[in-house]
Amino acid sequence: MTMEQLHRISDWFDSFVATFCGKTTAEQRNYELKIVHTQQVRVCSERLSASLNFTPEERALAAAIAICHDVGRFPQYQRYGTFNDAASTNHATLALQTLKTAGVLSSLAAEDRSVLLAAVALHNVFILPPELDPLVRRFAMLIRDADKLDIWRVMIENCSAAPDKRASAVFLELPETGRCSRQALAEVVAGRMPNRELLASVDDIKLLQLSWAYDLNFSESFRIMNERNYLESLANLLPEEPGCRAAVEVVRAFVLARLAES
Repeated sequence: MTMEQLHRISDWFDSFVATFCGKTTAEQRNYELKIVHTQQVRVCSERLSASLNFTPEERALAAAIAICHDVGRFPQYQRYGTFNDAASTNHATLALQTLKTAGVLSSLAAEDRSVLLAAVALHNVFILPPELDPLVRRFAMLIRDADKLDIWRVMIENCSAAPDKRASAVFLELPETGRCSRQALAEVVAGRMPNRELLASVDDIKLLQLSWAYDLNFSESFRIMNERNYLESLANLLPEEPGCRAAVEVVRAFVLARLAES
């Protein structure tokens, strides 16, 4: 992908998101959250691309994927008032529909367009399928890492903000119970990410996000996680109970081992 093509996609994104306007301050906050998120995912993506010695053309493609990965969130929130895919529609599928309708990728080479659309489609799946084209896998892993690295920021900042300043859609309309479910905790202690079907509370969302460390792909991703103190910040958001402390210790040991390898 050329830089000119990347600039064209970036300009389209700015024009596209400008068409969405919340009826209230709270609604507008959710749109703005996704605009900033997209910008920060691109920043993370560019750092990961550099660490992997991508060519300039590959770095441009990775940046374009970052710009496009969440475009489905805007029509999703406009239509359904939620970022909860289970209660609305798969935002990655909606992103593909949005990109195809807009025709913004029409100038790309066929391979670049195919890789971009595949990476967007795969950015939010629970686990990447085992049989993937190596090029698609590479870019899918990159956007998944970059996405997680910024979603951690979003969660930490929103939990730290005053209730009237939070982006409500971050918590997927789940209740604040002050507890994590036993099944979700058991999955994390076993070294696995809990399936979203097990999430019953806001604290379960925090726990799931903590477990995303298991799904990071690159050494640089672990370094960014460590630099930004995400693990400890997320751990401090969890309830003070033995199950949570045990889960944190398992994830912490995993992250420290990966850092030692890098």
